[in-house]
Amino acid sequence: MTSPTRVVIAGAGVAAFEATLALRAAAADLVDIELVAPETRFWYRPLAVAEPFGLGDVLSFELPHLAAEAGAQFTPGEITAVDAAAHVARTASGAELPYDVLLIATGARPRPAVAGALTFRGPGDTDLIRGLLRELDGGDVRSVAVAVPLGAVWALPAYELALLIAGYADTHDLKDVEVVLVTPEEEPLQLFGTVAGAAAKALFAERGIALHTHASATEARDGQLHLVPEAIVAADRVVALPRLYGQPIDGIPHTRDGFIVVDEQSRVAGFRDIFAAGDVANFPVKQGGIAAQQADAAAEAIAADLGAIPEARPFRPVLRGLLLTGRMPRYLRHEVSGGRGGTSTVSLEPLWWPPAKIVGRHLAPFLARLAGGGEPEPEAPPPGAVPIEVELGRDEVARAEARRGALAFAEEEDDGEREERMVGEIMSSEVLAVAPEDTLGEIAERMRER
Repeated sequence: MTSPTRVVIAGAGVAAFEATLALRAAAADLVDIELVAPETRFWYRPLAVAEPFGLGDVLSFELPHLAAEAGAQFTPGEITAVDAAAHVARTASGAELPYDVLLIATGARPRPAVAGALTFRGPGDTDLIRGLLRELDGGDVRSVAVAVPLGAVWALPAYELALLIAGYADTHDLKDVEVVLVTPEEEPLQLFGTVAGAAAKALFAERGIALHTHASATEARDGQLHLVPEAIVAADRVVALPRLYGQPIDGIPHTRDGFIVVDEQSRVAGFRDIFAAGDVANFPVKQGGIAAQQADAAAEAIAADLGAIPEARPFRPVLRGLLLTGRMPRYLRHEVSGGRGGTSTVSLEPLWWPPAKIVGRHLAPFLARLAGGGEPEPEAPPPGAVPIEVELGRDEVARAEARRGALAFAEEEDDGEREERMVGEIMSSEVLAVAPEDTLGEIAERMRER
């Protein structure tokens, strides 16, 4: 009998755990997995933006327990160097970890990008946003700018912050509060395509949020946010997302910003048995769902090398995002490249299953089970929601778009209680069944009849 292949995973975030779960599913006992990371807890970061507003809690798990549940061993430490010839990874403390296969999933390091601004990086900055809300309550702040910096960054939280701050001011009857979003994107939510951009513009117009696209924030001082191209936006407070940088590891080639170049199987350029996935990889989109897809590609490549599966599927990014608005969230989906023409969809009901904010084929149901229902999960997928790795067919896209239109019509009603009731009715096929061939006009007419 041969010993299991020793897989060392540097990191303990989304990509690391998705890869662990995917490897266990594909290669089972053929692999012995060890996770190595300096932190002691796994943080479910996407809900950090909602926590200050009382709309969600940031979940966290002890890493040794989480690793054991996923079928791996956890070792505290930070891998800082790799001797590829000797198949040894070294930690900052000098420990040597032999490996057969190495997967680097160390994520990216956030750094402030706008001088003078409050930098929102995640769970650790929840109190920072709570402090801003207290300033709004006290009347000390009347204008807030949210800035997306240039460079490697995931922009969706900026849109959520702008919407949630505007919603907070509205629900707390704070008069004359102005909110503005500044982004270098040519169109809002550009990564998700024109459909998402149009939806964002409509939401911002409804909430009274000003939008400055194709502009980069450089500095906040004296109640002003300075932009490039040359412009100034009035803002008592500025909240900016950080810019992301990779953390170089000696012995592993990287770009100027510290990111590792990988191929479509997440294999590091120039190496057969070293992989990288997640924010540390050089793919320009830094997002949990993309990290999970890269991890799946790496896990399948490793499993195929071991003969556990006949063939590995390459990384073919499909971008999925859940936009928190303070009211009904929007499900966004866009094929980044390849596929069947780059379809883009926005919906008020789930477009994937399970409907988690971090979309990982293995990680989403794993975390939902451990959290005891921490992710909202209906008893059965609604029409239009498909398993994460199943692409939407043309009829399913049509159905989701039709239902999105009907739900948007309901959301425009003048009363929140009526909106909630109508949305519930629409989502029940017994009340309003929506077929792919239905037009928005036909659905709206049915709504008026009801």
